[in-house]
Amino acid sequence: MRGVCVMLILLLLSFAASAQQVVPEDRTLERGYRLGAGDIIAVDGFQHDEISGQFPVEESGVMTFPLLGTVPVAGLSTSEVALLLERLLEKDYYVDVQLQVEVKEYRSQPVTVLGEVGGPGTFYLKGRTTLTQILAEAGGPRATAGNEVELRRGVQRTDGTETQKVMVFSTEKLLSGEEGADVVLAMGDVISVSAKKMYFITGEIARPGQYEIASGMTLMQAISHAGGLAKFASQDMEIRREVDDEMTILTFDLSMIRKGKIEDPAVKAGDMIIVRRRFF
Repeated sequence: MRGVCVMLILLLLSFAASAQQVVPEDRTLERGYRLGAGDIIAVDGFQHDEISGQFPVEESGVMTFPLLGTVPVAGLSTSEVALLLERLLEKDYYVDVQLQVEVKEYRSQPVTVLGEVGGPGTFYLKGRTTLTQILAEAGGPRATAGNEVELRRGVQRTDGTETQKVMVFSTEKLLSGEEGADVVLAMGDVISVSAKKMYFITGEIARPGQYEIASGMTLMQAISHAGGLAKFASQDMEIRREVDDEMTILTFDLSMIRKGKIEDPAVKAGDMIIVRRRFF
């Protein structure tokens, strides 16, 4: 008898384990998902076709369901909706009814991904979604992506007004998994992946060409990044910069920068640095 009981317990445990394995990933996500306007839910009435189908959640937060009319569902999980519908149906129409409810289309919690990603646009949260997950869904950063990813979020103040909370992350650390995996997104978030900021350098320089601007890069650092000054380089530098659609020419003396007599200027996106040739 004892052996039979043990066998029954083992069979039950085996059944429970196998049942957990066949639960689809989307259903796991739905456990923490709260319905909102725009979502479309599918209801399966198990041999009751008259109450089965797909139903949108309206702007008012209700769904229109057979026999029951409008039923408020916004803010509920799918399991809570199933339980609510079962109770209402059993009150007047059925002795015992079982429903399965799942989200067919997620449309109530949009976030926006902009900038240098494979497929920018509007995406919809499907439960707990992290920054790295939504970036992956958007195709990930392109080769042209810069070194920053910005997350903007509207935050309600105590006086009822809204302010913007801005969070900035390193693109490199997001790709490596060092950042972003624990940053959970909220409805209305806007994620922007920056483009590479480039500068150009020419003239008496070791490696003339186009280079990416590192965070906080200055003129001296930009020259060093391009291999340093060539043999006949002058100490006079020129930066050509477009400001308000007009070309501005700035001149600097490297010897004065080295001595600390003038500030080492920051390099900006689109700058053309010209290293002049010295005259003997």
